[in-house]
Amino acid sequence: MANYTTPAATDMELKLNQNLTTSQGVQPLYQAVLDRQLLVRSKPKLVMHQFGQKVKIKKGKGKTITFQQLSPLPKSKAPLIEGITPKGSALNVHELTAVAEQYGNYIATSDQFEFFTPDPPPVLLKLNELLAANAAETIDSLTADVLTSGTNVQYPNGRAARASLTSADVMSVEEIRKAVRTLKGNKAQAFKDGYFVAIVHPDISFDLMSDKAWQDVKTYSDPKDMYAGEIGRLYGVRFVETTEAPVFYGEALGGYDSLQVVKTDTASKTIYIYEDLTASQAAALAGRKVLIDGRIYNISSASAGENGQAAIVVSENVPASVKPDMTIYAGEGTADGKPVYATLIIGQNAYGVTDPDANLENITKSLGSGGTADPLNQRSTVGWKALHTAKILVDEYMVRIETVSTRYADIKSVSSDTTQTGK
Repeated sequence: MANYTTPAATDMELKLNQNLTTSQGVQPLYQAVLDRQLLVRSKPKLVMHQFGQKVKIKKGKGKTITFQQLSPLPKSKAPLIEGITPKGSALNVHELTAVAEQYGNYIATSDQFEFFTPDPPPVLLKLNELLAANAAETIDSLTADVLTSGTNVQYPNGRAARASLTSADVMSVEEIRKAVRTLKGNKAQAFKDGYFVAIVHPDISFDLMSDKAWQDVKTYSDPKDMYAGEIGRLYGVRFVETTEAPVFYGEALGGYDSLQVVKTDTASKTIYIYEDLTASQAAALAGRKVLIDGRIYNISSASAGENGQAAIVVSENVPASVKPDMTIYAGEGTADGKPVYATLIIGQNAYGVTDPDANLENITKSLGSGGTADPLNQRSTVGWKALHTAKILVDEYMVRIETVSTRYADIKSVSSDTTQTGK
């Protein structure tokens, strides 16, 4: 009888990126004392969407979305003449368009994954929760990418550009007040209660909360009147906090905004990552700086591979504090490697977005639904899909304050010194 050799996976099978019973990332699911809560992520709020002018995407009307903005009316300073009707003002409507694109993600599982995993239904529910979080984070991040293209930028301490920021250039109350002054000077309209809104990263809100004028949201707001993510207010601005607030770390790493640690080999100074890298992507990473757990590292080389096999090799020793699932960022936001945070201070109608409630879909394909593409009922999928776009409507109604954070005040310049510190 001839020996049988298992055929190599086809390109299509590799692209499916299935989670098999042998996959390193799903092994914990087979432990008797599995903590299922490790897979649960609460769905984050779509913080940025709540302040945009919303437009619903209608079926059959094309991908181009139109947002409308009314120009202010001229002042009527001429006195009225008794008995004579004055000439009214002409209405000026600006139409701005944006093209909606489709986004989505899914998780593919094998029949054995479902059969041998204890209590499959709860596991699949948790996969849905994981995807829900991914959808919300993706949509808010896409919106943030658009909002950071605005031209109304403010730097602290007289700095002229992002690259010139230093450890001293942290967020302050004075910067908030300056932004409010700019918005008022541009005749931007505040939101309800006469307040503007700040979309802020947790690292920046930490730097502001010590100010004596800070008011915690619990001291002034009824829960039903709170914005999603609202944490407090200060000098005419209500602050909402989100991890999707823009942070500039440097150029993308191999085409990714960030990388994620799978495991480390301290002896070879190697860090394996979740992301796939082609040979050209790996080659482009050599010589780059990265930020991991508050420390800056030099990439000396990188190796191509798929999920869990691709890796970067750094010049510095990799401490035990670098753990799986940690995020790897570019370390080139400023000249000495500090990330730069964008805090958005906005008024009404500064930007527009598509309404996710009208087009966000959860899609589940059970075992056996693949027809001839899955003849042995080996695969099932669960995923999400949405149409999305965002558009700045009035640049003058939004100020982007770029600062560093005290969180990274101790980052040292990149060198082979393994005693560098970070928080």
